[in-house]
Amino acid sequence: MVNWFWLQFAAICIVGAMSPGPSMALIIRNSIKFGRVSGLLSSIGHAIGIGIYAAISIAGLQLILISNIIIFNTIQFCGSIFLLILGILFLKKSGERFSIEDDQKSLNSFFQGFAISILNPKILIWFAAIFSQFIEVSSTGLTKFMMVFIASSIDGIWYIILTIIVTSFGLKKLIESNTKTIQNISGLVLILISLIILYKTLRPYLF
Repeated sequence: MVNWFWLQFAAICIVGAMSPGPSMALIIRNSIKFGRVSGLLSSIGHAIGIGIYAAISIAGLQLILISNIIIFNTIQFCGSIFLLILGILFLKKSGERFSIEDDQKSLNSFFQGFAISILNPKILIWFAAIFSQFIEVSSTGLTKFMMVFIASSIDGIWYIILTIIVTSFGLKKLIESNTKTIQNISGLVLILISLIILYKTLRPYLF
């Protein structure tokens, strides 16, 4: 039987990783312009940055959960609302093109990937929203490690796959032309998951 906890967690991480944005644009650019190795190094650097943010988020939320349950419940509620709003924004902005800032082009491939993730505070907010729905007082060290590992691995695997596809089949234009579809699907998945989480969060107060 599939564990719903991990299935739901992985689904949110996959949506976050696959959402078009500066990270996707950077890795496609490096793969096309500098070759597959450059794209792979960018992917690994990005995944490491994601892992660091995930670890920081879990440590902070665990501390808050132990010290003040009211603050944690507030973060959990705000996190579900954040995911809902993000899903709506994905749908609203699905037609926008993604691009790379000029100052990102001067770094080497690995540190480009690392920098574009670690210097983006939105990723920390994203993980705070995600992990607040899954962290519990009883969460073991293994569970927390698996959360960080899964989030980082999914991110890295997605971008490695993207790099291989782009460099093997020259599908850059196809991916760019389907950005709207990817954004729409990601938005709908986020909205669905956020509503499920919001219901679970509010259920004790409704019944």
